[in-house]
Amino acid sequence: MRLRSRALAVLVALTASLPLGSPAGAQVAHDVSAAATYRGEGDDVVRVPVMAGPAIVKGTHSGESNFIVWAVAGGKQVDLVANEVGEYKGVRAFNTVFPRKVRALEVTADGAWTLQVLPITNARYWPIKAKGAGPDVIRLTAPLRAARRITLRHQGESNFIVWALDNRGRTTKLLANRVGDYRGRVLLPAGTRYATVEADGAWSIAR
Repeated sequence: MRLRSRALAVLVALTASLPLGSPAGAQVAHDVSAAATYRGEGDDVVRVPVMAGPAIVKGTHSGESNFIVWAVAGGKQVDLVANEVGEYKGVRAFNTVFPRKVRALEVTADGAWTLQVLPITNARYWPIKAKGAGPDVIRLTAPLRAARRITLRHQGESNFIVWALDNRGRTTKLLANRVGDYRGRVLLPAGTRYATVEADGAWSIAR
């Protein structure tokens, strides 16, 4: 009897130590590394796990007209995640300037699409030379200790825009903003952990 009472007391103590108001779904908002891929066709509003910090959206679209995706917080469009015409495949970041609690993505499309929302820490690894085609977000294993000269290349017809982001995923420096083909050397600031790339063609970043 005394043993059962002691066991009950331990159970009560453990229960009391658990945070209140934390439903099972709340964990998904903080750990969405295995987030589901949202699929649809045409216009829609998709509820996503709450993202209060910098995040990325991996998206695709099969259509001929505008494909526009907005991050929605507080019932308002706060970050333009995608804005393309026709076919689309890419990765873009949001919440990198003024982070808000994003709870949904508003989609304008004329074809089938997919979206996946992930923390910015899930961006693909940035080796000595990163290559891609189209919009992307890349990640160093650790913040850059000292400023470094890097070489940027782009072969395309539209905007080529590259931003440096710090360890928190906040935008720090515009590295390139050109239209069409481009090759140049720029200084990557100390503390850089991520970079976002906006491009319509093949690109590379060598450090």
